[in-house]
Amino acid sequence: MLDMSNNQQDENKKTVTIRGVNRDLYERMVNIARNSGKTVGEVMNQAMMTFLGLAGKVGEKIDEATQKAINVGKAFVEGYNEAGKNIFIVSDLEELRITKNEIIGLGKPVSFRNIKRLILDDIDQQTIDQYIDSIITVDEVVVPSSVNKLLLLQKCKFVKRVVTI
Repeated sequence: MLDMSNNQQDENKKTVTIRGVNRDLYERMVNIARNSGKTVGEVMNQAMMTFLGLAGKVGEKIDEATQKAINVGKAFVEGYNEAGKNIFIVSDLEELRITKNEIIGLGKPVSFRNIKRLILDDIDQQTIDQYIDSIITVDEVVVPSSVNKLLLLQKCKFVKRVVTI
């Protein structure tokens, strides 16, 4: 069993020829290997593992930044388009509990944005259709079980969960 393990290790440590390696960089790697008491192969393996680890993280960060830029761009366009509408915007709250009468009493459509938990206590489908313009970037929306969640979701963007009470 020990021989099989050694054979597998030998297979992973075959000689690899890489064309186009910069001579100065290679010499620096040889010096690092000598000074650290390691082989050039060990130093190169460590350098390549470090590079691949960093490249993966950089790729993830670029993907995250790209997605955030897309979301900000969409939000900007939506905000620009809504600027011409007569909409009341409620935003940037941890939690908001609001009633049907408060929404209707406003007299115009409302947009809920960037709220962690939005509780629409006694809301009905007609009030949602008529007075709620949008629900954007809300972690949790709580509505009565009588509300049609599919119709509600037409007004939602970036909502993590809808819960019924």
